[in-house]
Amino acid sequence: MRAAVALLAAAVAGTAAGAAAQSPSAAAGSRPRLVVAIAVDQLRADYMDRFRPFFGRSGFNLFLQRGASFASARYEHATTSTCPGHAVMLTGSYGTVNGIVANDWYDAVAGKEVYCAADTTVRLIGVDLEGRSPRNLKNATVGDLLKIGTGGRSKVVTVSAKDRSAIMMGGHLADAAYWMVDTLFVTSTYYRQEMPAWARELNGAGKVTGYFGKRWERLLPAAAYDMVGPDDVAAEADEAGTGRTFPHPIGGAEAFDLSPFSNEVVAEFAMRAVTEEGLGRDTVPDLLGISFSANDRVGHAYGPDSHEVMDVTVRLDRTLARFFAFLDKTVGLANVVMVLTADHGVAPLPEVFANLHPGASARRFNPAVVDSAVEAALRARYGPAPAPGWIAHHDQPQLYLNRAALRAKRVSLEDAERVAQAAIMTVPGVHEALTSSELATGRARGVRSAEVLSFYPGRSGDIYYQMEPYILVDDEPTGTGHGTPWAYDQQVPLLFYGSRIVPGVRRTPAAVADIAPTLSALLGLTAPGGAQGRVLAEALK
Repeated sequence: MRAAVALLAAAVAGTAAGAAAQSPSAAAGSRPRLVVAIAVDQLRADYMDRFRPFFGRSGFNLFLQRGASFASARYEHATTSTCPGHAVMLTGSYGTVNGIVANDWYDAVAGKEVYCAADTTVRLIGVDLEGRSPRNLKNATVGDLLKIGTGGRSKVVTVSAKDRSAIMMGGHLADAAYWMVDTLFVTSTYYRQEMPAWARELNGAGKVTGYFGKRWERLLPAAAYDMVGPDDVAAEADEAGTGRTFPHPIGGAEAFDLSPFSNEVVAEFAMRAVTEEGLGRDTVPDLLGISFSANDRVGHAYGPDSHEVMDVTVRLDRTLARFFAFLDKTVGLANVVMVLTADHGVAPLPEVFANLHPGASARRFNPAVVDSAVEAALRARYGPAPAPGWIAHHDQPQLYLNRAALRAKRVSLEDAERVAQAAIMTVPGVHEALTSSELATGRARGVRSAEVLSFYPGRSGDIYYQMEPYILVDDEPTGTGHGTPWAYDQQVPLLFYGSRIVPGVRRTPAAVADIAPTLSALLGLTAPGGAQGRVLAEALK
């Protein structure tokens, strides 16, 4: 299958031979016809309790009432961002194994930034933009091993508004990964040479532009939203000209992205893909991956304690109910196994948290303070560096030192790391700073700390540092973010549903990395090589 087979051979070394092996609990006849992996971008675990009184019977409650829920599920890595989170879901491994350490990282040797899903050897179909592929993903996914284990007869399709979400879930051998650019769904020539006719038809129907000129209104009565606080908060971001309060006008593609309607269009595209790609049509298992991105965009702008986040979550509940009803009609839920999780959580707006907890140290932190401290310390020790200075790149929590400056001053990287580390630790609010040498040693020894699980040599920074909880690294005065090892970013829902799933709430420790081994067991496959999770046997019949 394309040139990807050669790449996959290296990525799954030692695993392909066992991919078709049947586990004792999953003979071919008992395998699901369709596995559906659902990711909700920026869905904190506590939303399942906070907003549950407003959920219907057949959306999230399909899992919460009739499926298995892991109440203490979380990510174990530190860089809780979109690309790393989606890479964990179906590989079962963290960045220290799969290589996806961030959405973007810096190549210190080449002196350039690298996007996690970038690929200049392919192109996008229908738009003039840089190509996208999973070439930076070092591991195989469940879908990859399913393709190998069935001799290519299984189909693997993923859909999202974000390219990196669809691509990381799809892996190397997906039949198709679709995502949105402006108002259109696209793919790249890594997967196929043209968009299928049904996808072109949907693009031509104006599913996105049909929302332009409309308004995002609250779904529920306004009083229901009082539970999360006021609608108008000064720290909320007024993005895309939509304002800080309801109703929000949908004036164009940017405002559409910042609304729950993006999720609805993704769901409609996914349902059409099930029909047109023939997913779940026979006894050969297929895999569908869906990632809903609107929750992340809304959460960044308005924060987790906003009317907007409550509304986009409740609306997604209704969208899921429609999608599940469709699956029941077309495939039969008895033939489907589903898992739902998130790629990360989110920090509260510091201003909102500080108001609720006056003694807390919640605040915004400008990372330029770290730049100044490191530059001053290295200059004092080794003298001034050639342009642009001692720091080549800084995207918190990763800081990369200038290799040319080190060579010019004949300074070892390890020595410079220690000087920079000491300087960062003098900055008020910094919780920890670790050098790449320390993280590499921990990786070699099999340490499973959050920081080591996020470290990959040659991609991670020379210094990893993290702020204290509730200190938001952001040089903007509004909005919020994620990407830390703190509970509000790590804890996410982990929900399973299917005929071979034992319903009930589980209090046992569980991680998102457990999804891939568990789905592999249900499919009768060995888990992807390098998987760092476990089979959640307590939830399986």
